[in-house]
Amino acid sequence: MFEEASNRITVWLSKTKIISSDQEVVCKWGMTHILDTLFNIATFTAIGLLFRMLPETAVFTVAYIPLRSFAGGYHAKTPFRCWVISNFLLIAALLIVRYVSHFTAFFLLLTALSLLCLVVLMPVSDIHKKLSEKDRKKYRRKGLMILMVELCASAMLYYFALINFSYSIFSAWILLSIMLIGGMIKNGVQAKK
Repeated sequence: MFEEASNRITVWLSKTKIISSDQEVVCKWGMTHILDTLFNIATFTAIGLLFRMLPETAVFTVAYIPLRSFAGGYHAKTPFRCWVISNFLLIAALLIVRYVSHFTAFFLLLTALSLLCLVVLMPVSDIHKKLSEKDRKKYRRKGLMILMVELCASAMLYYFALINFSYSIFSAWILLSIMLIGGMIKNGVQAKK
């Protein structure tokens, strides 16, 4: 989303001899990634503040992003679409956490099914990010380790009556399992083309 700004910064860095011309491609890529990340953090912070749920936003993000990195699933075609989907997922997670007390039994059942889905399905590769068998095993192992850490953390949070934080982690699992299923559907549709 910030390619033009990254390009301008990179050109300026090159003109001022801070970087050499052969470093421009890497610098532009890194600058784009940094600006995208900062924008995403700012957006998530704004959403968390708007909902008055900044701590829950942080817990959801800390649970979702590392697990998503190794679990895979649906990937948007453009950075803008990725940003829109990410914000939608955060808003959905915060709404779930806010209103879960109205359907706790169903939520806990859905959480258990999502855990099962994650354990069985991850990692789900994408047409744009194919995984070799070696990478699949590595991603699966790391994803399962992250899931175990999150399971322990959510149990401790629940035990110490930090229910909203525990539910934030549960929401990450539910939404990630939906992304895995979405990725599998997308892969199936594209394979038929």
